Formats: sequence, structure tokens, C-alpha cells
Amino acid sequence: MTLEGLTRQTRPPCEILIVDNGPTQATSAAVCRFSQKLPIRLVVEPRRGYGAARNRGLAEAAGELVYFLDDDCVPEPDWAEILWRAAASGEADLIGGSRINGQNGLAARLEYLSTDGPTLAPALARNAARHLSTSNLILRREVAVRTGTFSESLVMCEDRDFTVRARRLGFRLLFEPAARVHHYPPVRSFRNYLGKMRHYGFGTSQYFLRWRKEEPLARLFPVSPAARLALLPALAAAGAGYLVARNLPHRPDAILLSPLLLAGQLWWHWGGFEAMREERRNHC
Repeated sequence: MTLEGLTRQTRPPCEILIVDNGPTQATSAAVCRFSQKLPIRLVVEPRRGYGAARNRGLAEAAGELVYFLDDDCVPEPDWAEILWRAAASGEADLIGGSRINGQNGLAARLEYLSTDGPTLAPALARNAARHLSTSNLILRREVAVRTGTFSESLVMCEDRDFTVRARRLGFRLLFEPAARVHHYPPVRSFRNYLGKMRHYGFGTSQYFLRWRKEEPLARLFPVSPAARLALLPALAAAGAGYLVARNLPHRPDAILLSPLLLAGQLWWHWGGFEAMREERRNHC
């Protein structure tokens, strides 16, 4: 679906790199199927992880403006053009767009309310941003040259880490909600949702530990694994309340789904506890 979306762009891409660091025959087949429609090239990266894949993409890309798009996101036809115009205008150096939940089902809805809804909803205002997501992003090559590579030690949030470092160097970040992609995460059951929350909690807590002075929310989470575990119910309740508040008024169903969001937050903070425990072990 991602490649099909790229064939419909009002501003066709000059180069498309598919970085595959979990190679499957399905990926190769998809590249072959679209090779006559798109300027596409498959790059196999042996190192696993989001950071390794994004670093390989940056190393292989030839353009002065580089787009990032995840393989579970389908861009709307004007996606590339809107991002390009914002970059070409000179008003920002990194521009990120919004995400719309495209996956059916309750679990995917919960995942959206817990992740994209509060920060990447199309209804949010166009504004300067503190950090951006590489699921929907354009940046100048100069940004990558000066900022350096994506972190390969973070389980996730490597894009958030990268864009924060870019902002601290003086580069301007802009959220452009009109550049929309439809997100189809592989979340089809409540168990999938809880597993995702645990993974997000682990990776985000790693990131928060690194940027504790930069991120206001990070200061609310204890570094001590024991304290994190003891406060887990209270942190989860606060997290669920935060999600409901951030999703309103655009997503009023967050109120009705708040008990399920609370369950997700329990697993999110369990992942955070595991991250702090691993960090403690690594420094013993």
C-alpha cells in the first residue's frame, strides 16, 4: 500500500530507497512489482533496528532534500508536494506531517489514541515542534551532516532523539498537519496493543533517561527501578488521564475508552520499569 501511495503523488519522488533490515521475499517481490512505476531501489541492511535502517537510508540517498516514510504508512496524493513546499520556502529545516489511523478495530484505535492522536493528529495546529517522527518527515541533508547519525542503541524514539539534537543545533522544526499519511500498524488484537505499549514504554523510557533535562515529562518518572515499580499504578493512572486530556476535543471517544487506555498505560510503565532495570544492570 505504501508504494501504491507513492505512485499517486502530485510531486513524484526522484528516488525511492527501500531499506530492508529484516529481509523477506515479500519485500523483494513488492520492489519488482513497482520497478516500472517508480524510481525504486532495494537496499538490504544486515544490522537490525530502526536506527540502523534510517542511517543506511541517509547514507544511500542522493538528494539534498530527504523524505522519510514508514512501510506501514500510506501517503495522501499531495503528501510529498506539501512537505517539499514547506522545505523549499525556507521556513523550516525539518518538516513532519500528521498521521491518520487507517487500521480497523478497537486495538488499533487504542494504539492511535495512545501514540499518534495526542501528537500527530491532523486537527492539531500547524506550529513549531520540539521533535518530529520519521514516519512522515522531510529534512535538508545539511541537517543530517551536522546532527550526525540516528542512535542505534535506542529500541525506539531514535527519530525523536535525532530531531531534538537537530533543534538544539539551531535547526527549525515544523509540524505540518496538511501533509497526511494513513497509518496501518500491525495491531489487530488487545494483546497486540498491550505488547506495543510495553515496547513503547521501554523505548521511550530509554529516550527520557537520555534527555531527562530536555523533556518535562521525563522528570516525572523515577530512575530507580524499585521506585518505578512501586509507583507503577499511580503513573499508569496519570498517563491515562494525560492521554484523555490530550486527545480532547478531537477524539471524545478517549473518555469512553479510558479504562482500556489505563490497561495500556500499565503495560507502558511496566516496559519503563524493565528499561530502568536494564539500565541499572548495565552500569553495575
